[in-house]
Amino acid sequence: MKIYLLTAAGVIFLSVIVSLLIPEGKLHKSVTFVMRLICIFVLIQPIAGLFNIKETSSASSDDFFDYAYVCKVYSNHQSEQLENLLQKEFDVTTDCAIKVEYIDGEFKPTEVEVELDKNNGKLIEEIYAYLDGLGYINITVYAKSS
Repeated sequence: MKIYLLTAAGVIFLSVIVSLLIPEGKLHKSVTFVMRLICIFVLIQPIAGLFNIKETSSASSDDFFDYAYVCKVYSNHQSEQLENLLQKEFDVTTDCAIKVEYIDGEFKPTEVEVELDKNNGKLIEEIYAYLDGLGYINITVYAKSS
């Protein structure tokens, strides 16, 4: 976008300078007409790009995104939110790790790991059932080893 704006400003500036330097007469009218056409073409270039059906480059839109980084950030955020949710629901301190992957155009949690501070079999089962009810898959709930 920055390059487009600089190009448009440069062409308009050049058009003004040329219009001022060319003496009045038929040549002035012709040069002014051509310079205005060039300015119009430069200004409508983004609009013309909307109607371009074929792909102009071999790069796909996936090449512009770092999905591994986005998955990592999303995973960290989801893990923190799950820790807060479990603290609120079960009043227990946990260490959560949610693995998020980019699959079929969507970011999906593919694995959930919850580590409890205390070994409580009933609580482990309750948390497992709770996470299963939320729709998580590949759930692992365990107590921290001492």
